[in-house]
Amino acid sequence: MSQPIQCFLQTLPFQRPFNDINGHYTRHYSLPLKPRFKYVSANLNTTTTPTILNINGEESSKTPPIQIQIQMPSKTSSPSYSSLIQDCINSKSFDLGKSIHAQMLSNGYTPDTFLQTKILMLYARAGNLSDLDYARKLFDKMTDRNSTSWNTMILAYSRVDDHMKVLELFFQMQRSGILPNKFTFPSVVKACVALEECNGVRQVQGSIFKTGLNHHLVVGGALVDGYAKFGSMDDALIAFDEIDGKNVVTWNSVIAGYVREMRWEEAWGIFYGMQRLDVDPDHFTLATAIRICGALRSLDRGKQVHAKLFACGFRGDTFVANSLVDMYAKCGDGESCLQVFDQMAGRDRVSWNSMISAEVQFGHFYEALVLFSRMQESGFKSDRFNLGSILVACAGLADVEMGRELHGHLIRNFLDSDTILGSALVDMYSKCGLIEEAHQAFERLMERNEVSWNVLITGYVQEGKVEEALELYHNMQLAENIQPDQFTFTTLLSLCADQMNENQGKQIHAHIIRTVSRKHIVIVSELVHMYSECGRLNYARKIFNRMEERNAYSWNSLIEGYEQNNQPEEALELFRQMQLTGIKPDCFSLASMLSSSISLSNLPKGKQIHGFIVRNALEEQGILQYVLVDMYAKCGVIGYACKVYEQTRKKDVVLQNVMVSAFASCGKMNDAKCLFNQMDMRNRVSWNSILVGYAKSGLMYETFNLFQRMQEDNVEFDSLTLVTVTNLCASLPDLGKGEQLHALAVKKGFVHSSVVLDSALVDMYAKVGSIEEARRVFDKMHNRNVISWNAMITGYSKHGHSEEVLVLYEQMQKEGIHPNEVTFLSVLSACSHTGLMEEGLSIFISMIEEHGIEAKAEHYTCMVDLLGRAGRLEDAKEVIDRMPVEPEVSTWGALLGACRVHRNVELGRVAADRLFGLDPQNPGHYVLMSNIYAAANRWKEADEIRQMMKIHGVKKDPGVSWIEINNEIQNFHAGSKTHPRTEEIYTTLRNLSLRMKGLGYIPDTNFILRNVEGIEEEYLLQHSERLAIALGLISLPEKSTIRVFKNLRICGDCHTATKFISRISGRRIIVRDTNRFHHFENGECSCGDYW
Repeated sequence: MSQPIQCFLQTLPFQRPFNDINGHYTRHYSLPLKPRFKYVSANLNTTTTPTILNINGEESSKTPPIQIQIQMPSKTSSPSYSSLIQDCINSKSFDLGKSIHAQMLSNGYTPDTFLQTKILMLYARAGNLSDLDYARKLFDKMTDRNSTSWNTMILAYSRVDDHMKVLELFFQMQRSGILPNKFTFPSVVKACVALEECNGVRQVQGSIFKTGLNHHLVVGGALVDGYAKFGSMDDALIAFDEIDGKNVVTWNSVIAGYVREMRWEEAWGIFYGMQRLDVDPDHFTLATAIRICGALRSLDRGKQVHAKLFACGFRGDTFVANSLVDMYAKCGDGESCLQVFDQMAGRDRVSWNSMISAEVQFGHFYEALVLFSRMQESGFKSDRFNLGSILVACAGLADVEMGRELHGHLIRNFLDSDTILGSALVDMYSKCGLIEEAHQAFERLMERNEVSWNVLITGYVQEGKVEEALELYHNMQLAENIQPDQFTFTTLLSLCADQMNENQGKQIHAHIIRTVSRKHIVIVSELVHMYSECGRLNYARKIFNRMEERNAYSWNSLIEGYEQNNQPEEALELFRQMQLTGIKPDCFSLASMLSSSISLSNLPKGKQIHGFIVRNALEEQGILQYVLVDMYAKCGVIGYACKVYEQTRKKDVVLQNVMVSAFASCGKMNDAKCLFNQMDMRNRVSWNSILVGYAKSGLMYETFNLFQRMQEDNVEFDSLTLVTVTNLCASLPDLGKGEQLHALAVKKGFVHSSVVLDSALVDMYAKVGSIEEARRVFDKMHNRNVISWNAMITGYSKHGHSEEVLVLYEQMQKEGIHPNEVTFLSVLSACSHTGLMEEGLSIFISMIEEHGIEAKAEHYTCMVDLLGRAGRLEDAKEVIDRMPVEPEVSTWGALLGACRVHRNVELGRVAADRLFGLDPQNPGHYVLMSNIYAAANRWKEADEIRQMMKIHGVKKDPGVSWIEINNEIQNFHAGSKTHPRTEEIYTTLRNLSLRMKGLGYIPDTNFILRNVEGIEEEYLLQHSERLAIALGLISLPEKSTIRVFKNLRICGDCHTATKFISRISGRRIIVRDTNRFHHFENGECSCGDYW
C-alpha cells in the first residue's frame, strides 16, 4: 500500500462534497482531523489490544514494515459504518473493509439500504471473482434495491467482461421498475458491442431516448462508440450530433469508426470539422489523423497535421512521432521520415521497428540492416516485428548468407515455426530463388495462414513452376480453416494470364464465384486482365461493364487487352471514356495508347499523347521514354525518336537498347551498330536487340556471325536469343543450322522451360519442311499456349495435312486453350487448300457466333479461296460483294487464282482489273491473268496484258529455286546453265522426261505464256524447281529427302512432273512455294492435286 493511502486512512483530512467512484456520485464521510476512536475489538463497547493488520489484511502477532491501525467509534451508527466502508473502497483497502463487515456480522448489526449498498460496492469493486459472487449473493438478498445497487452490479460484471450478466441485470432492472440512468447505459452498450448485438444497441438507444439521456456526453459518447465499432457510421453520426458539449473523446470515437471502416476521406472530414470548431485534439486524435494521411498517401495533409503537432505541444510525444514515421514512409517521403526519427527525444521499440520497416519499404535494404544493428547497440532486443523486416531486407538484397544466419537465430530461439517469421523465411528463400528451401521452411510452420500459403505459391509462380503452384492452390483449399484470399486469387489469375491458360483461369473464376461473397475490386480487375491476356475480350468486357467501382488498373487491363489483340481503335475509345470518368491516365495507359498509335501508324495521335505526357511532366515516368522512341521509329520518323533520346537526361541501358532497336527497325543498321559499340554497359537485351536488327534486315551472315561472337566472348545468352536465330533459320529456311540451334538449346537446358522457344522450334521445323520433327517437339512441350498450338496448326496447314489440323483444333479446345483469330485463319486456310468446303463454312460460322471473334479481311479471303477452289466462283464473288470490311489485295487475288484453276476468263478479268487498280506494281496479278488468257488460247489478250506490264514498268519476278547441298545453298533461275554440274542436271532431266512419258506423262503447255510450237517441252524442262530437284538427285545420298524452296508458286506442269520423278526415283521430294509445302512420294502429292 502506498504512503498516500496510509496517510489517508490515518490522519489526513480530505473533505469534498461528492466522491466520484467510477461514475457513481455518493456521499463521502471524511475522517476527523484528530483520532477519537478506540481500538477495534470483538466487543465494540470494550477496550482491548489493538488489531494490527499488514498490507494484505492478514492478522499478525508481529509488526510488519507497514501497519494500519483502525479505530472504531464507541457508539455505532449506520453513517459511521458507511463512512468507514466508503473510505476502504476509496483507498482500495478491500480486505480491511471486509474485516469491518465481518465485525458488523459478528455483532449482529443489521445495515439499512444505504449501508447495504456500500457493502455491495465494497465486494463488487474488490476485483476477484469470489468477491463478485459474494456481491451477487448480497444483491439477490436485498429487499430494497435502488438504482445505485443495480448500477454497482452491472458495472462490476462489465469490468470482468461478463457481458451476458450485464444484459441480464439490465433487463431485470427494467422489469423491476427502476429506470436506467447515465451510469447504466455505457456498460450496457459496451456489452452489446462485445456480443456483436447491433440490434441490441438500437434497443438500448430507444431506452436512452425515453430517459432523455441521448444528449448526455457520456451516454451519447457510448452510443457513438458502439455504432462506430459496428461500422454503422450513419447511426454513429446521428448519435454524435445529439450530444451536448462534445469533447475530444467523442470526436475521436467518430474518427476511429471511419478509420476502422477504412473510409479515410470521411475520417479526414471529421478531423477537419473538429479543427474548424476549435476543438483541441489530444495525442490520440493527432496520431489517428497522421494514420489517415498515410492511408491516403497524402503528404500535404500529413505535413499540415505535423505542423499542428508543434502548435499543440506534442512535439516530444513518442507515440505521435512513431505515427509520423509510419505516415512519411507510406507517403514515400524518406527524408522527412528519417528526420522525424533522428529528432525523437526518446525512442521506444516501436520507433525502431517503424523506421526499419520504412527503410525496407523504400527499398533501402542495406540501410535497414544498419538501423537494426544500431537498435541492438541502443539496448533494444530483436523481436518478431523487426526480424520480419530484416528477412524482407535479406530477400531484397538476395543475401542468402545473412538470411541463413537469421534462420539459424530463429531455430535457436524456437521461432522458425512462428507463423509470421516462418512466412517471412519462406518469402526470403523464394525471392532468392531457393524454392526447395522455401518449401522446407513452409513445412516447419506449426500453423499456416493465408500469407504462408501465398508467399510459397508466389515463389513457385516466380520460378515458372506452374504445376507446383496450382497443386499448392488445391492443397490450400483442403487445409483446415484456410481459404484462398484475394492475394491468392490475383497471383494465380496473373499466372493464368502470363501462361494464357484460359481453362485454368476459368476454374479459378468459378471458385471465386462460389466462395467470395464480396468481390474485391482487385480480384475483379485481375479477372479482366486474365481474360484480356487470353484473348477473351468479350468475357473481359462483360466483367468490366458489371463492375460497380473501377480503378486505373481495371481500365488499363481492358485497354491493354484491346491493344494487344489488334483492336487499337477500341483501345483509344476506352482511353477517352476513362478520362471522362475522372481517372487520370498513368504511364501504363499512356504506353498502351502509344502502342495503339503504332498499330494504326497514326503519327498525329502519337504526337497528341506525347504532348499530354510533356504537359503533365510525365516524360521520366515508367516506360514512357522507351515507348515514345519506339513509337516514332515505327511510325517512320526516326529523327523524332533521336530527339526524344537526346533530350532524356538519364540514358540507361534500357533506353539505349530501345534506340538500338529503333535504328534497326528503320534499317539503319550502321547507326544501330555504332550506338551498340558506344554503350558502356551491355546486357543480354543489348545483344538480342542488335541481333534482331540484323535478322530483320535480312543480314543472315552478320546475324550468325554476331551470335558466334556472343559465344566466343562468353556472353550469357538466353532463350530469346535462340528464338531470334531460330526464327531466322525458319525464314531462310535452313534446316541444318536449325538442328544445331536445337541441340544448343537442349544443352543449355532451355528446351521445355521456355514456351516461346519451344514454339519457335515447332515453327522452324514446320517452315523448313520437317513437319514430323515439328510434331515431336510439340508433343514433348510441358506447357503450350495459343501460340504453340497455332504454330503446329499452321505448320500442318502449310503442309496440306488438313485432317491433323482439324484434330488439333478440337484438341486445343478440350485442353482449355481458346482459338484466336490466327488459329481460325490457319484452319480455314487448311480447309480451302484441301477442298473441305462444308467444314470450312461451319468453322467460319463457329468463329463468329460461338467464339465471338470478328471476322477480318483475311478470314473472308480464306472463304473466297475455299469457295473459289471448289468451283463456286459466283458464291465467292458474292462473299466479296457482301463483306463488311473492304476487300484486300489478297481477297481479289484469291478470286483471280480460282478463276485460273477453273478457267473463268470473264470473272478473272473483273478480279484482275480490281487488282491492277489496288496493286499495280505486283507482277503476279498480270502473270495470272495472262495465264488465264493463254489457257483459253486467247493469245491476243495475253499479249495485251504483257504490254500493260511494260507500260507500267512492271517486271515479272524471275523464278528462283534453291536447295542445300553439303551446307551450301545452291540457287537456280529458269533456264540457268551456270552451275558446274549443268550438263549432268539437264541430262538427268531429259532421261527422266523419257521415263515419265513411258508412264503416261504429257507436258502441260498451258503454263507457257506464248504460243511457241516445238520448244514447249524444252522450255518446261528449264523451270528452276526442276533444276534444283535434278541437282538433289545426283548430289544427295540415296533415300535421303530432297528439299527444294521456290520464291514463286510452283507451276502445274512442274507439280505433275515432280510426282512422276518421286515415283521413278523412289525419293521423297518436298517443295515449298509461296503458298505451301508439297510432299511428293510414290507418285502422289500431299495436296491431293487440290492447290
